[in-house]
Amino acid sequence: MPAKIVALFLTLCLLASPVSAFGPKGQKNFKHGLEFEAAQQWEKAVEEFALAVAAQPSNAEYQLHYRRSVFNASQLFMQQGATSFERGDYLGAYNSFRRAYGYDSSNELARSMMERALRLQVGKDTPEGNDAETKDAAATNKFAPANFRPAPSGGATSAKGNDDSLASTRTEHLQVITYSGDLEDFIKYLARQLRLNVVFDRDFPKRNVEVDLQEVTAAQALDYTFLTQGVFFQKLSSRTILVADQLKRPQYQQLVLRTFYLFNVDPNEARTLIQASIPPQAGRQPVITANKSTNSLTIRDTPENIKLVGELLKSIDKERSEVVMDVNIYEVSRSDLMQLGNQVGTAESLGNLGGLTKGLTIFGGSRSVVTQGLSAAAAPTALGAALIIPAMTLNALQRKDATRLVASTQVHAFDGEKSTAHIGQRVPVQTATVAAYGSVSSGDSDKQPGVTQGLFGGNGYPVIQYEKTGLTLEFTPQVFPNLDVQVKMSIKSNDVVSTGGAALTPTFTERNIEGTARIQNNRTMMIASVAQNQQSRGRQGLPILGLVPVLGRLFTAPRRNDQQTDIVIAVTPHVMRAPAVTPSDEEVRPSGTMQTPTSETLEAMLQETRREEQLAAARSIPTNRVVELPDAEATSFVPAPKSLMNNVVAREVRDNASKDAIYESAASTTRPRYATDINTAGPLAPGASV
Repeated sequence: MPAKIVALFLTLCLLASPVSAFGPKGQKNFKHGLEFEAAQQWEKAVEEFALAVAAQPSNAEYQLHYRRSVFNASQLFMQQGATSFERGDYLGAYNSFRRAYGYDSSNELARSMMERALRLQVGKDTPEGNDAETKDAAATNKFAPANFRPAPSGGATSAKGNDDSLASTRTEHLQVITYSGDLEDFIKYLARQLRLNVVFDRDFPKRNVEVDLQEVTAAQALDYTFLTQGVFFQKLSSRTILVADQLKRPQYQQLVLRTFYLFNVDPNEARTLIQASIPPQAGRQPVITANKSTNSLTIRDTPENIKLVGELLKSIDKERSEVVMDVNIYEVSRSDLMQLGNQVGTAESLGNLGGLTKGLTIFGGSRSVVTQGLSAAAAPTALGAALIIPAMTLNALQRKDATRLVASTQVHAFDGEKSTAHIGQRVPVQTATVAAYGSVSSGDSDKQPGVTQGLFGGNGYPVIQYEKTGLTLEFTPQVFPNLDVQVKMSIKSNDVVSTGGAALTPTFTERNIEGTARIQNNRTMMIASVAQNQQSRGRQGLPILGLVPVLGRLFTAPRRNDQQTDIVIAVTPHVMRAPAVTPSDEEVRPSGTMQTPTSETLEAMLQETRREEQLAAARSIPTNRVVELPDAEATSFVPAPKSLMNNVVAREVRDNASKDAIYESAASTTRPRYATDINTAGPLAPGASV
């Protein structure tokens, strides 16, 4: 008996295996992925859906669930990374952001946060760093982009970046400068200390100056003198300057031309901002040309203002923020209807109790006698007596409905732009009826009926309008530098409940929410919560007998109807890209006075000159090293001794002899048994040997 059971089991397994073999590829992994998706275990769901997609790449359902789980897994690790970052665990935050970027490579915010956490961790591990410096670094780099490098403390940085490491930290000596005399002689005296050549304008004014400065350098003293005496200098070469009065600035001020290529901001908006921030001044009439095709600005201005404009454009030309709004709508509806009882008659029959048409039950006699007697208002005869009672209806009905609606939608939107999404269908609804037209003939006439009656009957034709049902979302987000999202939203949900007995007159349920909310990144906020509980009690039957506690159920039909509806709408913003605000964007930059534009100081010019000279000297140092080696000794041929040559010859003879012996033995084993001379002798006799 057990053998038969085992054989039956093996047979069933063999029959079931072809069925599973012919199933869809990846179906098993897909089912496991759905289970993990329902449990919101997105990491495991991605693994299962990836295996399903690999088994059948053309399956659209597999691709849909895979992409959704990848996005949710990336956002899950973004939340974990943000939590670790706030606690100061930069290493854990780096690992979480790295995994988030690995799941979704379009998540630029994850890449930026990953590199930021790495920089802060490196600064934290530096031995010379302390807690205060780490906190300052965290505050400085909170909104820094991926390519931002903080400046070293205690010194100014140059526009050339890493080339500053080649320049020495040479500084001028502070001194006390006291002078009273001619201005031109004073300028020449200080320029001689700085190894500068000075050329004066031919109309340079002749006047005396008194100077008394403490703890300043010669370059600073010249800058202060130029500022107080109303003169300026124009650089002619690295060691030569031209000094003239401010009125001659339009004549000597050199202008440069540069093109700035913009990546995000509109060139016309950037031009308007530059013109309002740096207006034209005396001796400076900038020319700004916008090119829409290349999204660039071409500006002609002074070198100092060109540099200032470049820093301004760098501060405003930020990446546009991108947000994915995750909307979840949960709706649970329950209804409980109960009708149990015996209803005596209906509303019409009870109102006509004892009448002629409803509720007549005849016991004996003739119906015609009864009806005639009642209609004649005469008492019935003995042969026509009857008992008149209303009809009865037994009601026993119970209905329970449970409805669960879960709508999850993700909408991508840019900062400041309205994004709309509609998921649903259009339902036909009759809104009006046009009256009938044409002649309507009677039934006994041979004429054809009117046109309207032939198509829609004699009541006209309906006017149909299609109404939208489903979910309609409208979002206008605004992303702030701290990644908070202020969103102006409109959420509408329309669904068909019932048709009401007619095909074109459905009943709709409508939920509409409009408002503005500010939500943190990756935080879920409940926008609306509605709890509705409706209870209805009623009864139909005889007024007095129906009130009897037990017997009343024979004369009345009570009705109980309970309806409960719970609705929750939650919104979660996921910032995919945000503008990176760096500390340099908030720095104060000099822009000149109300009358004169900003100009380069003589001290800054000298520092740049020294730097260029040191770089030129470094470039002149040869980078290819030449190493001279001594000449190799010449090789000469020396013949070997005669005894050594004899040993070598004897060894070769012995080797050749041993090889010949080996060959002879091998040939004798394979040679046929014939006489020595095969050509002259015949075969050997049996039993003979050579």
